[in-house]
Amino acid sequence: MRGATNYRTTISPWFRSVLSLRPDPAPMTGVPPLYQLHALSAPALFAAWPFTRLVHMLTAPLGYLTRPYIVYRGRDARLGTRAPRRGWERIR
Repeated sequence: MRGATNYRTTISPWFRSVLSLRPDPAPMTGVPPLYQLHALSAPALFAAWPFTRLVHMLTAPLGYLTRPYIVYRGRDARLGTRAPRRGWERIR
């Protein structure tokens, strides 16, 4: 197989060393650049995760359980004169 890399002797030991918080770059020296880029993309994604919208997938949508199925919002001019309420309002 042309261009094949034995991941059990290169990438797996490197990944184990990263997970054990003792990173060893030596196993990744003979790996093709595409494998290195692929292996480094996961830690980069996890590092950027809290600062993106991806963090919302970790929140439980508990508010969706109690909200109405359809929310009708009017364009009544009087609504702008009162203080906004928190959360959803009951439909009359």
